[in-house]
Amino acid sequence: MKESYERISPTAKLTAYLRTFSDIPFAKELAAESGAEKAFLDLSEESAKSMVRLAPYWEARYKGTNQILAEHGITQILEIAAGLSPRGLEMTRDPKIIYAVTDLPQILEEERMIADRILVKLNNHRPHLYYRAVNALDMESLSAAMAIFKDNKATAIIAEGLLPYFSRRENETLADNIRESLRRYGGIWIATDVQTKQYLQKVSQIAEQTGKRVASISDSTGTDIESNLFIDDADIEQFFNKAGFRMEEYSYTNMLGDLSSIKLLNLNEEEIRRVQQLLKIKKTLILTPQELR
Repeated sequence: MKESYERISPTAKLTAYLRTFSDIPFAKELAAESGAEKAFLDLSEESAKSMVRLAPYWEARYKGTNQILAEHGITQILEIAAGLSPRGLEMTRDPKIIYAVTDLPQILEEERMIADRILVKLNNHRPHLYYRAVNALDMESLSAAMAIFKDNKATAIIAEGLLPYFSRRENETLADNIRESLRRYGGIWIATDVQTKQYLQKVSQIAEQTGKRVASISDSTGTDIESNLFIDDADIEQFFNKAGFRMEEYSYTNMLGDLSSIKLLNLNEEEIRRVQQLLKIKKTLILTPQELR
């Protein structure tokens, strides 16, 4: 387990803060308890204002994943490198949902304490919300975390915003571990931010500060994000096919009518157009092991 992985946590706070400009349940509480605004300002620097105006992107990513889970009727969910995702708190309001929040130990402890404080304030208890320390590149720790689930019952593994922090070899290990896990339970891998170098160029044309933000995040995490990106869509397809997955694309534009942040931020026509352009080139991948039908 590399120390540099622990340094990814500030980016989780950045995303947590941007979710506060939406109606996502528990987003504001998590951001307030974690001091997310300061981390956001430290990472975004002079691009803070323009980044906030693109908050609908992060809302679309989050809600798109929720929509995929609903469409597949999945009630066993494990989120890898969950950061400060509200999804565990949100979804386990339904007692039928079993949810495993996973992260590296140092980060996970902070997440657990924050969630506990929120639940205490609500005088609430979530018996099916679990926190498990997991290095997703280690099959043993991933298997141990999934032991809470019932065998042969469809399960979703979520990796939201994780892949750009891993090298190609590390992503190969991650894919192998997830495929092996889903062979036991059945289900899908939901992967957001499976990005290409071409995508980064397109986004930079829409949002001029993108390159600076990527550089800032790379510096703070000790990760060369740009070098980790896939070359193009053909490279993505080849990678996941070789890893043993069938691939379905889910467009972020599916969420366009459900984005509360557009109204809450009072975006003007030009800003809405920019958001629409960004959503058109973004997609989440729904990945199913090839041997599962």
